[in-house]
Parts: sequence; structure tokens; C-alpha cells
Amino acid sequence: MIRRTTEQWLALFDQHKASGLTQTEFAKQQGIDPAYFSYRKRQLLAWQQEDDTGFVELTTQGVILNQSIMLKKRDVELHLPPGTDALWLAALLRTL
Repeated sequence: MIRRTTEQWLALFDQHKASGLTQTEFAKQQGIDPAYFSYRKRQLLAWQQEDDTGFVELTTQGVILNQSIMLKKRDVELHLPPGTDALWLAALLRTL
């Protein structure tokens, strides 16, 4: 089995859409199990839609947040208290 990056999978989904073939026909033509193709499509497109919900950019340095913040991704929630340093939060988000 060929290991593909997310970008490669998304490109395959675009190629399938432009091909005019059924998903099964396209997957077989590419040497991919149709069930796995379908699984990756559902998985990656769902993930992509969740990520399109927005992002707040923190650009000011040295700011102390004066309100509590809740970060939520799928079923995980992170509650940050007032007084959380914005630089620390930015570093945390970069590592995620």
C-alpha cells in the first residue's frame, strides 16, 4: 500500500471529481481499495470542514488575556483562566 500525505489524498479526491468515474471505478483505476478510498474521503473531508470553522490570530505581544477562553476540537475542550499569557497560548497553538 502506498502511503499518501493529506495533500495527496485531497488531490486524488479532486481528480476523482473531475474524472466523471464512479468512486469505485476511480479507486480501482488508482489501485486503491474502494472501501479505503471512501473511508479516507469521509475522514479527511470531515476533518477539513471542522478546521474551516475559524482561527483567531494572536499578533500583539505581551498581552495578558482578561477573559477565560475555551478551545474546542471535536470532543476535547481546554479551558484557560483569565490572566493566561497570550504568548504562551500562541506557543501552545503552534505545537498543536
